[in-house]
Amino acid sequence: MAATTHSSDNTSSPWSLLNLLIGGALALFAIYWGGGILIGSVFQSIESRSPVETEEVAPADVVAANTVEKSAEAPAAPAPAPEAPQAAAPAAPAAAPAQAADVLEITIKPGGASGLEYDTKTMTVKAGQKVKLTFENQHAVPQPHNWVLCKPGTKDKVLMAAMALAADPQGMAKGFIPESEDILQHTNLIQPTQSETIEFAAPADPGEYPYLCTFPGHGVLMNGIMTVQ
Repeated sequence: MAATTHSSDNTSSPWSLLNLLIGGALALFAIYWGGGILIGSVFQSIESRSPVETEEVAPADVVAANTVEKSAEAPAAPAPAPEAPQAAAPAAPAAAPAQAADVLEITIKPGGASGLEYDTKTMTVKAGQKVKLTFENQHAVPQPHNWVLCKPGTKDKVLMAAMALAADPQGMAKGFIPESEDILQHTNLIQPTQSETIEFAAPADPGEYPYLCTFPGHGVLMNGIMTVQ
């Protein structure tokens, strides 16, 4: 029995050694395999992180480079041109002489359906103003007319004096213009198609000065007012 036991111990020794060798080899393989996996994971992690870091840094470098290039290429802004001195405002033209600017030029003609009226029944002038008045007799019917300026409030008085000249043999020769201090200005008796221009200074006193035709009977309708201001 003892021999048998002893024999059994001798035969198991090589197998134990072989098992140790196999176990060690497996352990080394496991360590190698695990280390390879671990190292591969580390490299993979590093590689996966590297592009991200490159993407974050690269745009900044590119932007900086572009900014430098644009700054170098962009020309310097020109300095603002100095403001030109403003030209002095032209002096105001001198006023025209009052006597030239104050001349009132007016033309009066027979008007109305019958022609026994003035076409201008009112006019306004300044006291002492120069007046250049033209009377044109364009009456279709051969009727003579005139223009007579009177003092304020004397129209009817002058009209009656003109009516009295109808019985005077010299009435036509006088142009049917009464001899009266109430008459200030007048034209001659103007025949059809003729005209006359007179120049005078307007009265110095403000007021309403009547004018009329003194041919007998005409002044009832043929009259007007010059207002002096």
